Amino acid sequence: FLPNFWSRVLTMSWDSQTHQYITEQAVLNVTMELGRSFWRAVGEVVRSNAAMDFLSSTRSDPVYHFDSERVESAVELLRQFWTHTLLSIRAKEYQSARRSLGQLFHSLQDFYSHSNWVEMGQQSIYLHLLQPEEPAIPVAKKCSHGGILDSSRHQGARGGINKDSTSPLFSPHYHLHAEAAHLASEATMSVLRDLRDTVGHETFLRLFSVQQEPALVFVMDTTGSMFEEITAARLRAHSIIQNRAHSRGQPGTFILVPFHDPVGPVYETEDPNQFMMHLENLMALGGGDEPEMCLSAVQQLALTQSPPLSEIFVFTDASPKDAHLFDSVKALTLEKQSKVTFLITKDPSHTAAGRGRRKRSRVREYLSPDRFSLYSSLSAVSGGLTIFTTKADIHKVSAILEDNTAADK
Repeated sequence: FLPNFWSRVLTMSWDSQTHQYITEQAVLNVTMELGRSFWRAVGEVVRSNAAMDFLSSTRSDPVYHFDSERVESAVELLRQFWTHTLLSIRAKEYQSARRSLGQLFHSLQDFYSHSNWVEMGQQSIYLHLLQPEEPAIPVAKKCSHGGILDSSRHQGARGGINKDSTSPLFSPHYHLHAEAAHLASEATMSVLRDLRDTVGHETFLRLFSVQQEPALVFVMDTTGSMFEEITAARLRAHSIIQNRAHSRGQPGTFILVPFHDPVGPVYETEDPNQFMMHLENLMALGGGDEPEMCLSAVQQLALTQSPPLSEIFVFTDASPKDAHLFDSVKALTLEKQSKVTFLITKDPSHTAAGRGRRKRSRVREYLSPDRFSLYSSLSAVSGGLTIFTTKADIHKVSAILEDNTAADK
Protein backbone atom coordinates (compact mmCIF):
# COMPACT_ATOMS: atom_id res chain seq x y z
CA PHE A 1 0.00 0.00 0.00
CA LEU A 2 1.08 3.56 -0.69
CA PRO A 3 0.75 6.75 1.33
CA ASN A 4 -1.90 9.23 0.16
CA PHE A 5 0.59 11.51 -1.60
CA TRP A 6 2.16 8.78 -3.73
CA SER A 7 -1.17 7.18 -4.56
CA ARG A 8 -2.98 10.36 -5.57
CA VAL A 9 -0.24 12.52 -6.98
CA LEU A 10 2.59 10.39 -8.24
CA THR A 11 0.65 7.34 -9.45
CA MET A 12 -2.64 9.16 -10.18
CA SER A 13 -4.55 6.12 -8.90
CA TRP A 14 -7.37 7.90 -7.08
CA ASP A 15 -9.35 4.76 -6.26
CA SER A 16 -6.47 2.90 -4.58
CA GLN A 17 -6.74 2.27 -0.86
CA THR A 18 -3.81 3.78 1.03
CA HIS A 19 -2.20 3.29 4.41
CA GLN A 20 -3.99 6.33 5.77
CA TYR A 21 -7.38 5.21 4.45
CA ILE A 22 -7.04 1.64 5.77
CA THR A 23 -5.93 2.88 9.19
CA GLU A 24 -8.66 5.50 9.44
CA GLN A 25 -11.38 3.03 8.45
CA ALA A 26 -10.16 0.40 10.90
CA VAL A 27 -10.12 2.88 13.79
CA LEU A 28 -13.54 4.25 12.85
CA ASN A 29 -15.06 0.79 12.55
CA VAL A 30 -13.76 -0.38 15.92
CA THR A 31 -14.84 2.90 17.53
CA MET A 32 -18.32 2.44 16.10
CA GLU A 33 -18.42 -1.10 17.53
CA LEU A 34 -17.49 0.22 20.96
CA GLY A 35 -20.14 2.90 20.66
CA ARG A 36 -22.98 0.78 19.30
CA SER A 37 -24.98 1.21 22.50
CA PHE A 38 -24.54 4.98 22.23
CA TRP A 39 -25.85 5.10 18.68
CA ARG A 40 -28.72 2.81 19.60
CA ALA A 41 -29.66 5.21 22.41
CA VAL A 42 -29.40 8.23 20.11
CA GLY A 43 -31.59 6.40 17.61
CA GLU A 44 -34.32 6.02 20.23
CA VAL A 45 -34.36 9.78 20.83
CA VAL A 46 -34.36 10.52 17.10
CA ARG A 47 -37.15 8.03 16.31
CA SER A 48 -39.28 9.38 19.15
CA ASN A 49 -38.81 12.87 17.75
CA ALA A 50 -39.77 11.88 14.20
CA ALA A 51 -42.78 9.84 15.35
CA MET A 52 -44.53 13.01 16.51
CA ASP A 53 -45.28 13.81 12.86
CA PHE A 54 -46.69 10.35 12.10
CA LEU A 55 -48.52 8.98 15.15
CA SER A 56 -52.27 9.49 14.95
CA SER A 57 -52.30 10.73 18.54
CA THR A 58 -49.83 13.56 17.92
CA ARG A 59 -49.52 14.45 14.23
CA SER A 60 -52.66 16.62 14.03
CA ASP A 61 -52.67 18.01 17.56
CA PRO A 62 -51.49 21.66 17.39
CA VAL A 63 -50.28 21.58 21.00
CA TYR A 64 -47.46 19.18 20.10
CA HIS A 65 -46.27 21.43 17.26
CA PHE A 66 -46.80 25.03 18.42
CA ASP A 67 -49.57 25.45 15.83
CA SER A 68 -52.83 27.40 15.79
CA GLU A 69 -51.69 29.96 18.37
CA ARG A 70 -51.71 27.28 21.10
CA VAL A 71 -48.47 28.64 22.53
CA GLU A 72 -49.37 28.51 26.22
CA SER A 73 -50.64 24.92 26.02
CA ALA A 74 -47.57 23.90 24.03
CA VAL A 75 -45.25 25.47 26.61
CA GLU A 76 -47.03 23.56 29.37
CA LEU A 77 -46.60 20.33 27.41
CA LEU A 78 -42.89 21.04 26.91
CA ARG A 79 -42.43 21.37 30.65
CA GLN A 80 -44.32 18.10 31.18
CA PHE A 81 -41.91 16.36 28.81
CA TRP A 82 -38.99 17.81 30.78
CA THR A 83 -40.45 16.64 34.10
CA HIS A 84 -41.18 13.16 32.75
CA THR A 85 -37.64 12.90 31.40
CA LEU A 86 -36.13 13.78 34.78
CA LEU A 87 -38.41 11.41 36.70
CA SER A 88 -37.61 8.56 34.30
CA ILE A 89 -33.87 9.15 34.62
CA ARG A 90 -34.03 9.20 38.41
CA ALA A 91 -35.99 5.94 38.29
CA LYS A 92 -33.30 4.54 35.94
CA GLU A 93 -35.96 4.05 33.27
CA TYR A 94 -33.61 5.30 30.58
CA GLN A 95 -35.59 4.12 27.58
CA SER A 96 -38.65 6.00 28.76
CA ALA A 97 -36.47 9.07 29.36
CA ARG A 98 -35.05 8.91 25.84
CA ARG A 99 -38.53 8.73 24.33
CA SER A 100 -39.87 11.70 26.26
CA LEU A 101 -36.67 13.62 25.46
CA GLY A 102 -37.26 13.00 21.74
CA GLN A 103 -40.82 14.30 22.09
CA LEU A 104 -39.57 17.36 23.93
CA PHE A 105 -37.06 18.08 21.16
CA HIS A 106 -39.73 17.85 18.47
CA SER A 107 -42.04 20.40 20.10
CA LEU A 108 -39.14 22.66 21.06
CA GLN A 109 -37.76 22.68 17.52
CA ASP A 110 -41.20 23.31 16.04
CA PHE A 111 -41.49 26.47 18.13
CA TYR A 112 -38.78 28.13 16.07
CA SER A 113 -40.28 27.00 12.77
CA HIS A 114 -43.99 27.49 13.50
CA SER A 115 -44.08 30.60 15.70
CA ASN A 116 -43.22 34.15 14.69
CA TRP A 117 -40.14 34.21 16.94
CA VAL A 118 -37.76 34.59 14.01
CA GLU A 119 -40.05 37.08 12.26
CA MET A 120 -39.90 39.21 15.42
CA GLY A 121 -36.18 39.61 14.80
CA GLN A 122 -35.14 37.45 17.80
CA GLN A 123 -31.60 36.13 17.43
CA SER A 124 -31.33 34.04 20.59
CA ILE A 125 -33.31 31.14 21.98
CA TYR A 126 -36.47 31.67 24.06
CA LEU A 127 -35.39 30.59 27.55
CA HIS A 128 -38.86 31.02 29.05
CA LEU A 129 -40.09 27.88 27.26
CA LEU A 130 -38.41 25.60 29.80
CA GLN A 131 -37.38 28.13 32.44
CA PRO A 132 -40.47 29.82 33.94
CA GLU A 133 -38.31 32.24 35.90
CA GLU A 134 -37.05 33.80 32.65
CA PRO A 135 -39.14 36.70 31.24
CA ALA A 136 -42.03 35.81 28.94
CA ILE A 137 -42.29 37.48 25.55
CA PRO A 138 -45.58 37.61 23.60
CA VAL A 139 -45.41 35.16 20.71
CA ALA A 140 -48.09 34.46 18.09
CA LYS A 141 -48.74 31.88 15.38
CA LYS A 142 -50.99 32.23 12.36
CA CYS A 143 -54.06 29.98 12.35
CA SER A 144 -52.93 28.29 9.15
CA HIS A 145 -49.65 26.40 9.27
CA GLY A 146 -49.17 26.88 5.53
CA GLY A 147 -47.53 24.79 2.84
CA ILE A 148 -48.76 21.91 0.71
CA LEU A 149 -48.96 19.51 3.70
CA ASP A 150 -51.42 21.79 5.54
CA SER A 151 -54.99 20.71 4.77
CA SER A 152 -56.31 24.01 6.18
CA ARG A 153 -54.10 26.29 4.11
CA HIS A 154 -57.08 27.51 2.01
CA GLN A 155 -59.36 28.06 4.98
CA GLY A 156 -59.64 31.04 7.28
CA ALA A 157 -56.30 32.74 7.73
CA ARG A 158 -54.64 31.60 4.54
CA GLY A 159 -50.95 31.35 4.00
CA GLY A 160 -48.89 30.45 7.03
CA ILE A 161 -45.43 31.15 8.34
CA ASN A 162 -43.79 27.75 8.73
CA LYS A 163 -40.07 27.57 8.09
CA ASP A 164 -39.76 23.78 7.99
CA SER A 165 -37.74 23.71 4.76
CA THR A 166 -36.13 25.84 2.05
CA SER A 167 -38.86 24.84 -0.41
CA PRO A 168 -41.48 27.55 -1.20
CA LEU A 169 -43.89 24.71 -1.98
CA PHE A 170 -43.78 23.37 1.59
CA SER A 171 -42.77 26.43 3.61
CA PRO A 172 -44.28 29.90 3.09
CA HIS A 173 -41.39 31.47 5.03
CA TYR A 174 -38.74 29.28 3.45
CA HIS A 175 -36.33 32.21 3.30
CA LEU A 176 -36.06 32.14 7.12
CA HIS A 177 -35.42 28.40 7.35
CA ALA A 178 -31.69 28.76 8.14
CA GLU A 179 -32.33 31.18 11.01
CA ALA A 180 -35.05 28.99 12.47
CA ALA A 181 -32.90 25.85 12.16
CA HIS A 182 -29.96 27.58 13.84
CA LEU A 183 -32.07 28.62 16.83
CA ALA A 184 -33.69 25.18 17.05
CA SER A 185 -30.25 23.60 17.13
CA GLU A 186 -29.05 26.02 19.82
CA ALA A 187 -32.17 25.32 21.90
CA THR A 188 -31.70 21.54 21.59
CA MET A 189 -28.09 21.77 22.75
CA SER A 190 -29.14 24.05 25.61
CA VAL A 191 -31.62 21.39 26.82
CA LEU A 192 -28.93 18.71 26.69
CA ARG A 193 -26.52 20.87 28.69
CA ASP A 194 -29.20 21.68 31.26
CA LEU A 195 -30.08 17.99 31.50
CA ARG A 196 -26.44 17.05 32.06
CA ASP A 197 -26.08 19.71 34.76
CA THR A 198 -29.31 18.61 36.46
CA VAL A 199 -28.76 14.84 36.61
CA GLY A 200 -24.97 14.82 36.75
CA HIS A 201 -22.33 13.86 34.21
CA GLU A 202 -22.24 10.11 34.92
CA THR A 203 -26.02 9.73 34.89
CA PHE A 204 -26.18 11.75 31.68
CA LEU A 205 -23.75 9.30 30.09
CA ARG A 206 -25.86 6.37 31.27
CA LEU A 207 -28.88 7.94 29.59
CA PHE A 208 -27.05 7.52 26.28
CA SER A 209 -25.72 4.08 27.22
CA VAL A 210 -22.18 5.38 27.60
CA GLN A 211 -20.26 3.84 30.52
CA GLN A 212 -23.36 1.82 31.37
CA GLU A 213 -22.14 -1.70 31.97
CA PRO A 214 -24.53 -4.64 31.56
CA ALA A 215 -26.07 -6.06 34.70
CA LEU A 216 -25.93 -9.54 36.20
CA VAL A 217 -29.52 -10.48 37.00
CA PHE A 218 -30.80 -13.43 39.03
CA VAL A 219 -34.54 -14.13 38.83
CA MET A 220 -35.41 -16.50 41.68
CA ASP A 221 -38.54 -18.53 42.26
CA THR A 222 -38.88 -18.38 46.08
CA THR A 223 -41.70 -20.86 46.64
CA GLY A 224 -41.25 -23.53 49.28
CA SER A 225 -39.70 -26.17 47.02
CA MET A 226 -36.80 -23.98 45.86
CA PHE A 227 -34.29 -24.37 48.71
CA GLU A 228 -31.68 -26.26 46.68
CA GLU A 229 -32.01 -23.88 43.71
CA ILE A 230 -31.50 -20.79 45.89
CA THR A 231 -28.43 -22.36 47.44
CA ALA A 232 -27.04 -23.17 43.99
CA ALA A 233 -27.75 -19.63 42.80
CA ARG A 234 -25.79 -18.20 45.74
CA LEU A 235 -22.77 -20.36 44.91
CA ARG A 236 -22.96 -19.60 41.20
CA ALA A 237 -23.35 -15.85 41.67
CA HIS A 238 -20.41 -15.81 44.09
CA SER A 239 -18.26 -17.74 41.63
CA ILE A 240 -19.14 -15.45 38.69
CA ILE A 241 -18.44 -12.33 40.74
CA GLN A 242 -15.13 -13.69 42.02
CA ASN A 243 -13.96 -14.74 38.57
CA ARG A 244 -14.74 -11.31 37.11
CA ALA A 245 -13.55 -9.22 40.04
CA HIS A 246 -10.33 -8.17 38.34
CA SER A 247 -11.50 -8.07 34.75
CA ARG A 248 -13.34 -5.65 32.47
CA GLY A 249 -16.18 -8.16 32.40
CA GLN A 250 -17.39 -7.27 35.90
CA PRO A 251 -21.05 -6.23 35.74
CA GLY A 252 -21.87 -2.62 36.54
CA THR A 253 -25.04 -3.54 38.44
CA PHE A 254 -26.30 -6.61 40.27
CA ILE A 255 -30.06 -7.24 40.33
CA LEU A 256 -32.05 -9.82 42.26
CA VAL A 257 -35.70 -10.46 41.35
CA PRO A 258 -37.60 -12.85 43.65
CA PHE A 259 -41.01 -14.10 42.58
CA HIS A 260 -43.90 -16.39 43.45
CA ASP A 261 -47.14 -14.52 44.06
CA PRO A 262 -46.61 -11.57 43.99
CA VAL A 263 -43.48 -10.62 42.05
CA GLY A 264 -40.65 -8.69 43.70
CA PRO A 265 -39.50 -6.54 45.33
CA VAL A 266 -36.42 -6.08 43.16
CA TYR A 267 -33.05 -5.52 44.82
CA GLU A 268 -30.38 -3.58 42.89
CA THR A 269 -26.86 -2.60 43.88
CA GLU A 270 -23.49 -1.80 42.34
CA ASP A 271 -21.70 -3.47 45.25
CA PRO A 272 -21.12 -7.21 44.65
CA ASN A 273 -20.65 -7.81 48.38
CA GLN A 274 -24.01 -6.23 49.20
CA PHE A 275 -25.60 -8.31 46.45
CA MET A 276 -24.20 -11.52 47.92
CA MET A 277 -25.39 -10.54 51.41
CA HIS A 278 -28.91 -9.97 50.06
CA LEU A 279 -28.82 -13.27 48.19
CA GLU A 280 -27.74 -15.03 51.39
CA ASN A 281 -30.85 -13.71 53.13
CA LEU A 282 -33.21 -14.94 50.41
CA MET A 283 -35.51 -17.67 51.72
CA ALA A 284 -37.78 -20.26 50.11
CA LEU A 285 -41.17 -19.78 51.73
CA GLY A 286 -44.85 -20.44 51.14
CA GLY A 287 -46.71 -22.88 48.95
CA GLY A 288 -45.31 -24.34 45.78
CA ASP A 289 -48.25 -24.80 43.51
CA GLU A 290 -47.52 -24.69 39.80
CA PRO A 291 -47.57 -22.52 37.70
CA GLU A 292 -45.98 -19.22 38.85
CA MET A 293 -45.59 -15.59 37.66
CA CYS A 294 -42.22 -16.14 36.04
CA LEU A 295 -42.64 -14.08 32.85
CA SER A 296 -43.95 -11.16 34.89
CA ALA A 297 -40.74 -11.21 36.91
CA VAL A 298 -38.60 -11.35 33.76
CA GLN A 299 -40.50 -8.56 32.03
CA GLN A 300 -41.54 -6.12 34.73
CA LEU A 301 -38.41 -6.20 36.84
CA ALA A 302 -35.49 -8.08 35.28
CA LEU A 303 -35.64 -6.58 31.77
CA THR A 304 -37.13 -3.22 32.68
CA GLN A 305 -34.64 -2.57 35.49
CA SER A 306 -31.53 -3.77 33.68
CA PRO A 307 -29.49 -1.99 30.97
CA PRO A 308 -29.04 -3.43 27.48
CA LEU A 309 -26.83 -6.49 26.94
CA SER A 310 -27.42 -7.80 30.46
CA GLU A 311 -27.29 -11.46 31.49
CA ILE A 312 -30.44 -12.79 33.12
CA PHE A 313 -30.54 -16.16 34.90
CA VAL A 314 -33.90 -17.61 35.90
CA PHE A 315 -34.11 -20.39 38.53
CA THR A 316 -37.49 -22.12 38.80
CA ASP A 317 -39.29 -25.46 38.88
CA ALA A 318 -42.62 -24.08 37.67
CA SER A 319 -44.15 -23.32 34.30
CA PRO A 320 -45.46 -19.80 33.58
CA LYS A 321 -48.86 -18.74 34.85
CA ASP A 322 -48.59 -15.58 32.72
CA ALA A 323 -48.01 -17.10 29.27
CA HIS A 324 -49.96 -14.22 27.68
CA LEU A 325 -46.92 -11.99 28.33
CA PHE A 326 -44.62 -14.00 26.09
CA ASP A 327 -44.75 -11.73 23.01
CA SER A 328 -44.08 -8.56 25.01
CA VAL A 329 -41.26 -10.25 26.95
CA LYS A 330 -39.72 -11.46 23.70
CA ALA A 331 -39.94 -7.99 22.15
CA LEU A 332 -38.29 -6.37 25.18
CA THR A 333 -35.57 -9.03 25.22
CA LEU A 334 -34.73 -8.37 21.58
CA GLU A 335 -34.88 -4.60 22.08
CA LYS A 336 -32.41 -4.75 24.95
CA GLN A 337 -30.33 -7.54 23.39
CA SER A 338 -30.15 -9.21 26.78
CA LYS A 339 -29.48 -12.93 27.18
CA VAL A 340 -31.99 -14.94 29.21
CA THR A 341 -31.08 -18.41 30.53
CA PHE A 342 -33.46 -20.73 32.41
CA LEU A 343 -32.35 -23.42 34.84
CA ILE A 344 -35.37 -25.63 35.50
CA THR A 345 -35.40 -28.34 38.15
CA LYS A 346 -38.32 -30.28 36.77
CA ASP A 347 -38.57 -33.09 34.26
CA PRO A 348 -40.76 -31.69 31.45
CA SER A 349 -42.30 -35.14 30.94
CA HIS A 350 -43.50 -35.16 34.55
CA THR A 351 -47.30 -35.24 34.56
CA ALA A 352 -48.13 -34.33 38.15
CA ALA A 353 -47.76 -31.15 40.15
CA GLY A 354 -45.73 -31.68 43.28
CA ARG A 355 -44.15 -28.41 44.33
CA GLY A 356 -43.76 -27.82 48.04
CA ARG A 357 -45.46 -29.35 51.03
CA ARG A 358 -48.98 -28.26 50.13
CA LYS A 359 -49.01 -30.30 46.94
CA ARG A 360 -47.75 -33.57 48.38
CA SER A 361 -51.13 -34.48 49.78
CA ARG A 362 -53.05 -33.50 46.67
CA VAL A 363 -54.30 -35.80 43.97
CA ARG A 364 -51.92 -36.13 41.05
CA GLU A 365 -53.00 -34.00 38.14
CA TYR A 366 -52.05 -33.73 34.51
CA LEU A 367 -49.42 -31.17 33.46
CA SER A 368 -48.54 -30.73 29.82
CA PRO A 369 -44.99 -31.76 28.88
CA ASP A 370 -44.94 -28.61 26.67
CA ARG A 371 -45.54 -26.25 29.57
CA PHE A 372 -41.90 -25.09 29.57
CA SER A 373 -41.75 -24.44 25.81
CA LEU A 374 -42.08 -20.67 26.21
CA TYR A 375 -38.91 -20.65 28.33
CA SER A 376 -37.08 -22.55 25.62
CA SER A 377 -38.32 -20.18 22.92
CA LEU A 378 -37.32 -17.08 24.89
CA SER A 379 -33.85 -18.36 25.69
CA ALA A 380 -33.31 -19.38 22.06
CA VAL A 381 -34.12 -15.95 20.60
CA SER A 382 -31.94 -14.22 23.21
CA GLY A 383 -28.89 -16.45 22.80
CA GLY A 384 -29.31 -18.08 26.20
CA LEU A 385 -30.00 -21.66 27.30
CA THR A 386 -32.82 -23.65 28.84
CA ILE A 387 -31.39 -26.34 31.08
CA PHE A 388 -33.42 -29.12 32.72
CA THR A 389 -31.97 -30.85 35.75
CA THR A 390 -32.94 -32.31 39.11
CA LYS A 391 -32.59 -30.90 42.59
CA ALA A 392 -29.93 -33.48 43.30
CA ASP A 393 -27.80 -32.30 40.38
CA ILE A 394 -28.54 -28.55 40.56
CA HIS A 395 -25.16 -27.59 42.04
CA LYS A 396 -23.19 -29.44 39.40
CA VAL A 397 -25.37 -28.41 36.46
CA SER A 398 -25.49 -24.73 37.47
CA ALA A 399 -21.79 -24.55 36.57
CA ILE A 400 -22.94 -24.53 32.95
CA LEU A 401 -24.30 -21.04 33.56
CA GLU A 402 -20.89 -19.79 34.53
CA ASP A 403 -19.22 -21.51 31.58
CA ASN A 404 -21.77 -19.95 29.24
CA THR A 405 -21.11 -16.43 30.56
CA ALA A 406 -17.37 -16.90 30.43
CA ALA A 407 -17.56 -17.90 26.76
CA ASP A 408 -19.00 -14.47 25.92
CA LYS A 409 -16.23 -12.46 27.59
